[in-house]
Amino acid sequence: MKEYSTVLILYNPNAMRGRIDEFLPAIKKRLMTRYSKVDFIASPNELGVEELAKKNAEYYDIIIACGGDGTVHQTINGVMKSGFKPLVGILPYGTCNDVAFTLGIPNDMNKALDCILRLNTTKYDLMYDGTDYIVYALATGYITDASYSAGKKIKKKLGRFAYVLAGIKSFFKIPALPMTVEFEDKRIHSKFAYFMLMNGFRVGGFKINKNELLDNAKVKLVMIQRTNAIATFFRFIKLFLRGVKAFKDNKYVIIKDIDNVKIENHSNTPFTLDGEKINFLKKSIKVNSSIELIKK
Repeated sequence: MKEYSTVLILYNPNAMRGRIDEFLPAIKKRLMTRYSKVDFIASPNELGVEELAKKNAEYYDIIIACGGDGTVHQTINGVMKSGFKPLVGILPYGTCNDVAFTLGIPNDMNKALDCILRLNTTKYDLMYDGTDYIVYALATGYITDASYSAGKKIKKKLGRFAYVLAGIKSFFKIPALPMTVEFEDKRIHSKFAYFMLMNGFRVGGFKINKNELLDNAKVKLVMIQRTNAIATFFRFIKLFLRGVKAFKDNKYVIIKDIDNVKIENHSNTPFTLDGEKINFLKKSIKVNSSIELIKK
């Protein structure tokens, strides 16, 4: 078994509502009970973690993403693009922490550090679009813009409630997004109220894909077609309250385990990729890589 002795913690200075620096000495003290070297590097900007992970993956046995799902996304992308394979762990100090939840890592600092000290690991599948790795979700449609329309400052002040406020603004605006989606031997052209690819148990704080296998080379495809507003609204609510297993033989709700998909976005509507806004007209996505993550 490989010996793990060196740890690098990459952190978002805005984590814990900007108070993360106060906790770094305590974090280091706990981790030094097992590891011989524990270093910290703060991200210089919103997108800096990926480059830091890429540059340093060669020199550490474990790289820890300290922050929210955006920090986790950047850390994993940096490691995957580095050509080296350190373990990746999470200290979840963001707003929703969906990836950490899937891995069973608690939001409590000491309990999260316990996970890094125990060093239980799991293989975790990643989606790849030819440029970037998608860790847990690619989505568009009803209320998905809440993840990026809630500004950084308000998220820092209000935490998850900032998403609630952003969601309320679009609560009664059910979209009809023209898309063509190809998977397996199917080609579906329709107007969708909601589209999502996900690997994990939770998205946006909602447990909609519980007990999903994380390393079976498949991800969950979820599509809700736009019909009349009331029916579409209640399908969406059912999904987020009861999860994907609540739907069986519903011709307006498509749920499949897939390993690749092609998307044509005919209206150029924004998507959210691991919580961050992106735009594209066409995208091909495959499940073709996995990474070893620290879990509970």
